[in-house]
Amino acid sequence: MDVKLMEQMLDRINNRYEGIMVVSKEAARVNTIIRLSGEEVDEKPTTIALRRVAEGKVKFKYEKSKEEE
Repeated sequence: MDVKLMEQMLDRINNRYEGIMVVSKEAARVNTIIRLSGEEVDEKPTTIALRRVAEGKVKFKYEKSKEEE
């Protein structure tokens, strides 16, 4: 995994665990798009997702837990 991309991601998302959760959900989405399109891609979906999160192209929000409501 690219350390520079990871640092950029952490600049946008303060918590490493939450950042990994956002990247993993984006990677699943990217993987589905790649499979459905039948396109050949040189990079892994995880790398593509990490770059997208680091560049601020992925929107996410925090949901309140039931305890906070």
